[in-house]
Amino acid sequence: MKFGLKLVLYIIVIITCILSFSRYFIIRQSFTNSMKKRVSQNENNHITQKYYLESNIIKNIQDGKEMTAKELIEYVKSLYSYLDNSSEKVALYINKELVFSNFDKIDDIWSAEMFKQEPAFYNICKFQNNWYMIFPSHLTVNGEIIYIANIYDITDIYDERDRQIKDVIFADFVILGVASIFITILSSFLVKPIKTLNVKAKKIASGEFNTRVLVQSKDEIGELAKSFNTMSEEIEGKINSLNLSIKQKNDFINSFTHELKTPMTSIIGYSDMLRLKKCNEEVTKKALNYIYSEAKRLEILSHRLMDLMSLSGKEITLDKFEAKDFLNKVSQKVVVEPLDIKLFAEASVIVGDKTLLEVVIRNLIENAKKAEPKDGLIVIRGKVLDSRQL
Repeated sequence: MKFGLKLVLYIIVIITCILSFSRYFIIRQSFTNSMKKRVSQNENNHITQKYYLESNIIKNIQDGKEMTAKELIEYVKSLYSYLDNSSEKVALYINKELVFSNFDKIDDIWSAEMFKQEPAFYNICKFQNNWYMIFPSHLTVNGEIIYIANIYDITDIYDERDRQIKDVIFADFVILGVASIFITILSSFLVKPIKTLNVKAKKIASGEFNTRVLVQSKDEIGELAKSFNTMSEEIEGKINSLNLSIKQKNDFINSFTHELKTPMTSIIGYSDMLRLKKCNEEVTKKALNYIYSEAKRLEILSHRLMDLMSLSGKEITLDKFEAKDFLNKVSQKVVVEPLDIKLFAEASVIVGDKTLLEVVIRNLIENAKKAEPKDGLIVIRGKVLDSRQL
């Protein structure tokens, strides 16, 4: 799943949860407050009804009227007869037998448990999609127990709650729809730099190591872009370093191959002469000495070249030596027949690696020999260009 889609879904889920919990709390609180208000109102009315019935019965007793069970029933019926067509619903029981009710559904919602309840108790019942609140209480007259039950229709409270829920659901869908559009646009705007980074990363993966990202913000994405550019620079530097290392290795191989040619040519030439010709002892000794010295020089040269290219892990150590003597010894080792070598060098002390400097001088002499000077002479001149004391 794309990051942008995840972001949209996560935010919508969060908004949905927040709206649901907040609306649930508000509707529940509104419903509870309405119910408390209605309970208080109906309870007061029920207490008034009970007091009205009790006070009238007591008055009749004080007036000397006899209140038998039959007369009590007739009196209660006559007392509440005015409520027949009233919206105020009342049910009266004497000794648990219904004697009066202007509510035709009382048998469907009344239960025997209500006879046992104490005053201030109320019960909520649902019948045929209507909700009713019942307040039962009782009083005793001449040994007869009169139960009075006030029934109040509270369907309007539940209807209002259901209406609020429907309105909230509709409003939430509208809010989520509008929010989804804005969140999608915002998500596209936020994800755009990440997409750019992804494209640049693919370019780097394909070998375009000079790829950079234009940093346009100072937030976390901007920091990520800076880190990406730093990473690109490091990768480019490492790749360039590796390429340079590869080039140096190739140059080393070429140089090493080139430097092998001169001593190997001499070694092959002298060994071939000894193999094909019968030479006197002096020539044989000279040839063998030359083969030995060139082989040793080749060994030392290979080690020095490896040190120079850092293949052996050893550092090149520089020595102090007299330049004129060094040049003289090198020129004597090189065979340039039929040419001659003359040396004109000022006395001086230099610092360097004798083996590598010998390679340089030998190459210069070999190149001079290949040029075939008309005078048959190769001149080596050494002049002090820097008089600093070593």
